[in-house]
Amino acid sequence: SMDVDSTTAVGSNPKLNNSPDTEAQEILYLTYLKKGLITQLIEEATEEELTTFPASIDCYLHLLSAYIIKDELDQARLLWMRVPPIYQNDPAISRLWTLARSVILREPLAVPSRPLSTPETLVVASAQDRTLSKISATYKSISVEQLRVMCGYTSRDDVISCVTSRGWTLEEGEVVRPVRGGKVRKEGGGVSLSDLTSYVSFLETM
Repeated sequence: SMDVDSTTAVGSNPKLNNSPDTEAQEILYLTYLKKGLITQLIEEATEEELTTFPASIDCYLHLLSAYIIKDELDQARLLWMRVPPIYQNDPAISRLWTLARSVILREPLAVPSRPLSTPETLVVASAQDRTLSKISATYKSISVEQLRVMCGYTSRDDVISCVTSRGWTLEEGEVVRPVRGGKVRKEGGGVSLSDLTSYVSFLETM
């Protein structure tokens, strides 16, 4: 798969800005991800942060989510330290940071209460995908409850759906046997265009 850490030329691309129109910014955010331009999204959001004070809340939301999706956890941590205190208390930023912090600390995924925002949904999808990849490569078996907690699923039904979709085996309704042979993703190794497409597709089915 193509790694989006490399520069990707995809026609003319919209530019993030400090527009107060949150809906328009969400559309641009998804446009970048659909085209695999997450690196460009980060560059332009960083430019806004450096040249506009204060930068928009959307800027910080999109930048934080992009760092987590790319698995650039140190950058996410440093960004949080730069977020103005008045923004840190904003519910949207606070919810996303609680989720991001659980990823950074390798804790069970702290999925916020629904409904999830667009950045939250994409961070959850990418974090769950990484966790499941590691489980498939390192676990011979795992309990349904342990899988639920590690991935931040809200119900047993979510776990069963995940197990079924991946072709994993469920024994006696309690023990999951992952399909072995998957590779653990290298930390900080970026995210592929196919991954981004699947995350956005997941969002659009909700």
